[in-house]
Amino acid sequence: MNETRTDVENRVFLISGGTSGVGKAIATGLARLGAKVVIISRSAESGKAALKDISETTGNSRGDWVAADLSLQSSIREVSDMIKRKYDQLHVLVNACGAIYFKKELTAEGIDRMFAVNVLSHYLLTNRLLDMLQESGPARVVTVSGNPRFMKNPVINFEDIQMEHQYSGMRAANQSLFARTLFAFELAKRLEGTRVTSNAFHPGFVKSNLSRNAPWYLRLAAPLMNATVKAECGIGVYLTSAKEIEHANGVFFDDKKQIVPIQTKFDEGAGNKLWTLCEGLTS
Repeated sequence: MNETRTDVENRVFLISGGTSGVGKAIATGLARLGAKVVIISRSAESGKAALKDISETTGNSRGDWVAADLSLQSSIREVSDMIKRKYDQLHVLVNACGAIYFKKELTAEGIDRMFAVNVLSHYLLTNRLLDMLQESGPARVVTVSGNPRFMKNPVINFEDIQMEHQYSGMRAANQSLFARTLFAFELAKRLEGTRVTSNAFHPGFVKSNLSRNAPWYLRLAAPLMNATVKAECGIGVYLTSAKEIEHANGVFFDDKKQIVPIQTKFDEGAGNKLWTLCEGLTS
């Protein structure tokens, strides 16, 4: 057994959105390496089903699940407290949950649902678990982003970040993608000098359920799209477990493990502005 595998086996990996798509693909790859994987699922049913599937695929039955509605801050607070009670250590947090809503929806807490899931859930969950990650260091926070081709001009409208005026599903999706990527970079700045790192990456094309809230004609096309894409996410497994990038911080990786200088495309001070805004929305 090599050193890397032994190291992975001794670490705890928490994955939000771990029941499908990129999250499940990363969980499966890590389980194959012998890791202890904990997935956050929407319900007990989806958590048990995903773990059963991962265990049967990999032969690793060490996995676990915790349930939370990541669109709700109250649920994120509850699940983060539960994780701290349940586990002694946390070495890697993968922010993989995401959703696209083609019509404007508000959560029960009055937040735009897409922004709540795609940005605020990562901000709040990460900050709630940061002390645990620091105590377990060296540790990593890895945030799923998108194709760098779509981030040539990542402008965020901080005056209307929840798109209360002239809502467009695709524009809201783009803005939340930019914001979650910027969150990963700003977190990296704030973690400098600690034993925790923060990076973002493009997963490539992985089977997902992102079309579940789409218009009927896009939902019809989803099975055809999923038939042509992969069920595992090599880059996600690499970023969460590879020893050689243990100290990489504030970096964006594409699906071929190449570093792309996305952070230089954001306006100076945008990260701090986003952090302050998220802080206000979650306090």
